[in-house]
Amino acid sequence: MHIVLLGLSQPRMQELKPVLAQALAPVQPDFSLHTPDSPKGWQPPPLPYRIVLFASKPAHDSTGLWRHMLILQDLAFQVIQISDAAWMKQCLQALLPHQSVTDTGLQDVPARWQGVCETCSDPDCERRLFSGLLQG
Repeated sequence: MHIVLLGLSQPRMQELKPVLAQALAPVQPDFSLHTPDSPKGWQPPPLPYRIVLFASKPAHDSTGLWRHMLILQDLAFQVIQISDAAWMKQCLQALLPHQSVTDTGLQDVPARWQGVCETCSDPDCERRLFSGLLQG
């Protein structure tokens, strides 16, 4: 499995790589991490791959360029907001198989549903819903 990490500065990528490598090694023994610097001329690796785009507020120019390029190439990707301290945890939750996330205690306890979904717009709820759909 190829894992492509986009949108972070190289120092932050270097901080994230060992954390991901340690967490993924037991459950994804055959993986490689790709951290390209620029969208110019970049091509996705061969299948299978997962693409994670890191976004911050305010959005950096590189995040917008990566997003635009991924959409133009019709590539599936997941966006992780790095606005809080939980961004590494969210990245691990996005990349690890569902069972291993539960085993490591990284899985958030879902909040009890308390309203109508059509009018909720709770980003945490939507993240849990779509993460569950992707992993289930």
